[in-house]
Amino acid sequence: MKTKAPPPIHLLAGRATLPLIETYFELNHLKHLFRQGWLRVGVGPERCESVAEHSLFVALLILFIADTWFPTVDASRAVRIALLHDLGEAYVGDLTPHDGVAREDKHALERRAMERLVGKLPRGAEYLSLWDEYEQGTSLEARLVKQVDRLEMGLQACVYENQGQGDLSEFFASVDKALEAPALRALLVELESLRPD
Repeated sequence: MKTKAPPPIHLLAGRATLPLIETYFELNHLKHLFRQGWLRVGVGPERCESVAEHSLFVALLILFIADTWFPTVDASRAVRIALLHDLGEAYVGDLTPHDGVAREDKHALERRAMERLVGKLPRGAEYLSLWDEYEQGTSLEARLVKQVDRLEMGLQACVYENQGQGDLSEFFASVDKALEAPALRALLVELESLRPD
């Protein structure tokens, strides 16, 4: 797994601290963890986004999209789910379909990581429940976050293509398969029109 730096949690080795500080050092790794799919297709480390950057933009998109097109969605709940959805990658890494890890195995690894990360926090059970909701798609909010997670990937692919990072059609195809909501599909159509010729 390619990263900008080693996981910061190692900086606390042998030192006792508050659970919140420990969790911060664990999650800080997401700032250093490249989104591996972009590296795989040749986006260089100097331009490659981190998992933390991706997660921030998913949360922002969810806020804007829910407020604009999905009035029945609890935007606050959706943003909370979006902020939590990739935290397990702090320990598991950014596994892509090209890594050959079965979906069930990836889920089990990430769930154990989530238990480790948020289990020590006062509302850890609530955070884990929201993550489970996302993984299982048991609410409108969770299903919307899943779609917006993919949409963000398409938006980033469009940025990379316009920066001369090559043809990223495979990412657009993945987004196309994931989007169900008509409003999101309309955004994808508009995004496709912005791709370079």
